[in-house]
Amino acid sequence: SNNNNNNRNNSNRNNKDNNNNVNSAKSLLKKYGIAYLATSIPLALLSFSICYALVDRGIDVSGILHSTLGIDTDAANNAGTFAIAYAAHKAASPIRFPPTVVLTPIVAKIIGKEPSEEGDDDAD
Repeated sequence: SNNNNNNRNNSNRNNKDNNNNVNSAKSLLKKYGIAYLATSIPLALLSFSICYALVDRGIDVSGILHSTLGIDTDAANNAGTFAIAYAAHKAASPIRFPPTVVLTPIVAKIIGKEPSEEGDDDAD
């Protein structure tokens, strides 16, 4: 019974973390606009490219994510390279988010994008 409660608590914690990341992503997009996109899109493309290259070379990316980080993917063994790479890329989203949070203000500064205040819809 304790194990079931622990599993439920871990599941709730993971869902809460995922919801926090989504809310934080929305907040970053609202605050930094194009600078957030200029940070997150290249990181996503890089992530997918790395996953694809690894899967294409026969590396069990899904297994690595599960064994080292406890991240599960829904990729089946008989799925194609693209599908497995995409599933691994999506599962690795929590790994990409912290660098996005750190790099977005830097990118904003480089491109001259002033962050808008939360709730300030008229700001650039």
